Amino acid sequence: MTALAGLPLPGIYTTAFDLAQPEGGKITMSALNKILSVSGLPHATIDKIMNIVVAPTRSRITKGECSVTLALVAMAQKNMDLTIENLAMHREDIYATSSSLPRHHRPIHVGTNVADPWRNMSFVSISPKGNGGYPPAPSYLASPPLHSLEPEPQTTLDPEVTRKEMYQWFLNVDTIRISFAPEKEGIFLFRHTNYIVESKNRQTTVVRRYSDFWWMLEVLSKRFPFRILPNLPPKRLGVADEAFLERRLRGLTRFMNALVRHPVLRNDPLVVSFLTEPVELALWRKEVVISTEDEFTTRLPISPALAEQIPLALDLELETIKKRLPASIEYYRSMVHVFDRIQKRTEANAADYTRLSLALNALADCERKCHIDDCYNCGQLSQGYNKIGSHFSQTSGLLEEQAHATQRGMVENLKRHRDLLVSVQELLQRRDYSKEGSLSEVLRKRIASNENKLNPSAVGDSVGLYDAQIERVTNNINSDRAELEIQNQRAILLQHTLWMEITYYHKCHAQIATMYQAFVHGQMKTCQSLYDNWKALSPTVHDLPMEVNGFN
Repeated sequence: MTALAGLPLPGIYTTAFDLAQPEGGKITMSALNKILSVSGLPHATIDKIMNIVVAPTRSRITKGECSVTLALVAMAQKNMDLTIENLAMHREDIYATSSSLPRHHRPIHVGTNVADPWRNMSFVSISPKGNGGYPPAPSYLASPPLHSLEPEPQTTLDPEVTRKEMYQWFLNVDTIRISFAPEKEGIFLFRHTNYIVESKNRQTTVVRRYSDFWWMLEVLSKRFPFRILPNLPPKRLGVADEAFLERRLRGLTRFMNALVRHPVLRNDPLVVSFLTEPVELALWRKEVVISTEDEFTTRLPISPALAEQIPLALDLELETIKKRLPASIEYYRSMVHVFDRIQKRTEANAADYTRLSLALNALADCERKCHIDDCYNCGQLSQGYNKIGSHFSQTSGLLEEQAHATQRGMVENLKRHRDLLVSVQELLQRRDYSKEGSLSEVLRKRIASNENKLNPSAVGDSVGLYDAQIERVTNNINSDRAELEIQNQRAILLQHTLWMEITYYHKCHAQIATMYQAFVHGQMKTCQSLYDNWKALSPTVHDLPMEVNGFN
């Protein structure tokens, strides 16, 4: 819509659009209908305006199209002809008519906002800790293995108790909410979007840029090369439209929630500071020293008992997971695509019921008076149109709610588990490409070569040279043995870390059951509500006049 291009629009237009809770820069037909319903215009006029702006095959409109719709409402309130051409001619007059939308209006809820199952849980509140600067050393890396992830002894357990413990394990996880900051920053052509990051458990709110997320992941990748690291949404390759920013927002939300769910990454000082440091991160980085040492460096030396915790079949388990992941990832990508189509079809059905409701209400106004003055049945039909349109509108709202539940629940949860599978696959690829074991082999060969030099048969005739060689070779052997011991301990730490990571990965499968439980429960609730709606409409349609003789 270019009819209002280049024209500064009244602030109420933006307010109305924001109250309709846009997603991807667009609002639904149901939300638009709720906006127009407060204008006081006849149903026929509202239906005409929506038909002008929204094509019959579409279920969402952009902010520009919403502005054109509100401008047409202003024209209708002034009894002007409703055409795009007439709007272009009188577009300067749109300020003359103020909207009837209340100043302090609550958001237009077209359906309950159903977030993922983990967001709807209650959490134990903990006070935020002041960090006062970056901790000098990541001491948490030297902590003992996480007991919450270690396999429990094979004893007889009450299944109900185990289920409650696992539920509590997910219940105590923090929840991160990310939203767009109201204003962009930067100079013209270089403006960037800021994000408001809220931690529910820490009760903190900070403002971050996309580059801050990227920098944090780079540091974490150096510190934790053998942990399950979540992936960020891609960088912008061109002009960022509203849909791209919305996808990035959801990707950043999944990224941060994956970090705070991880039993080790969530306690990293950098992650904690990212969520709690109130100042701009670029300024904070200049005042602190950021360590990029990998976690194994600070955990040496290790306890001999650590190696005993590693399962003997760990390598076999890792290979099994590695072979299974590609197919699993493709299946999840396919399910995300299918559920996304289901969500869009449901949203389209909701939009169609909104159109039907508007048409019936407009038809009721049009046929309120029959050409026969004393015709009773036509009046009854007209009242029936209004009642049917009202129930169609309720149907639209229920379907809109179902579409939101599918998007924020099933689609996002499937994407979250897909992202987890991709992260595990990348972890195993880093393990394969790692050179952790190659240095140990080089050291063993060098030690063996130097020990051969100490063999009496290989010693030269010069006593002075012999003594110098002995001392140098012996020092080299001792140095290599010490380094080999460190490498052996790092290899144990690597195996132990991989075991902990696949244990965590295995536990995350418990979320799948909750995901489908929430989806099925939502479907049952929607079906029951739809049944109740149609059942309530049934007496109305059965009472409509159907005798031919009554229309004489």
